[in-house]
Amino acid sequence: MIRRGIMFFDVDSQGWRIWIGQQEYETFTGMTFEIRIQHRYYEACFEKDYNEWFVTLEDDVAFTLRMVEVY
Repeated sequence: MIRRGIMFFDVDSQGWRIWIGQQEYETFTGMTFEIRIQHRYYEACFEKDYNEWFVTLEDDVAFTLRMVEVY
């Protein structure tokens, strides 16, 4: 079952969190998950390099997460 959620930066813990329904989850470096972009699902990996957090899609494309955005 695919569920929708949001990902946001938690200033108190200095880490990214994922909310699905009423449940909050921690993220960690190397964590894999699926992300949907325009009706297509991609294998994604959550990563950190120094102080910069980013997501890599299918070992090919990476995008940097901005702490002021909600994804």
